Amino acid sequence: MAITTIGLKTAAKDLKRDINKAMEQELRSRALKAFADVKLTTPVDTGQARNSWYIGYTETYNNQKTAPATSNVNLLVPKDKPNKIIVTNGTTYIEFLNNGHSQQAPIKFIEAAFRKYFDQVTVEITNG
Repeated sequence: MAITTIGLKTAAKDLKRDINKAMEQELRSRALKAFADVKLTTPVDTGQARNSWYIGYTETYNNQKTAPATSNVNLLVPKDKPNKIIVTNGTTYIEFLNNGHSQQAPIKFIEAAFRKYFDQVTVEITNG
């Protein structure tokens, strides 16, 4: 008995595309859940810290003569291959809240919200 496969390369290519799409959908789903959790656990006094959360993709634009520029995308919409999903908060005191300066949330509440959905979590503190 012999089995002849026709279109095996096409099937493999389609499978790879479907797997990549499913992985990207799962990544977006987990990111949105973590985003909702971190927003809900952010301590509230004036509401500024809670309302300053942002989620989006980081994209690199290569049409410049110097080093590529990076820009945030406002909406978390499907992409073919996002560089990474970012969640940011622009308030100057979010680091202090995350370090336990509010009795409304535990220390490292940001990391805790994301560890529910991701194995590795990195929090970067930047100045702008």
